[in-house]
Amino acid sequence: MEKIKEVDREAFKHHVNLQLRFSDVDGFAHVNNAVVQEFCDVGRMHYMQKVLGWSPGVSERNDQLVVVATRTDFLGQMLLNQELEVLTRVFALGNKSLQMIQWIIQKGTNQPLAACESVMACFLRKEGRSFVLPEEWRNKIKNFEGTVEE
Repeated sequence: MEKIKEVDREAFKHHVNLQLRFSDVDGFAHVNNAVVQEFCDVGRMHYMQKVLGWSPGVSERNDQLVVVATRTDFLGQMLLNQELEVLTRVFALGNKSLQMIQWIIQKGTNQPLAACESVMACFLRKEGRSFVLPEEWRNKIKNFEGTVEE
């Protein structure tokens, strides 16, 4: 299995504090693996709001970014009493998609407890098909991130 892209903590310019709920954990107070995916969704949503200026899934928008592939490595324990945050970075822009890496970390640390790499594709809801990544989105992401593979 291919490794998730290696990056340094300093490469992430976007972070969101996570609120843990009692229902997020099992009987040993470990965060459930499925909840980690929800944490990544929260990070993606906030990233898109901040960088692109719109929220994913808004029904008025025909042009969307949708997750088409994801891979998560679970690297450490996440517990109910930890303060966690999700770090998000777009590291590559393609013709009709982008690649994103996310870390879940304990606040104040530099080591991921989970790392997620995903591909998001441009998708027209009404037509049910992909479309080319708009220059406006591409420029906003590059302006925010600085260095992005193309």
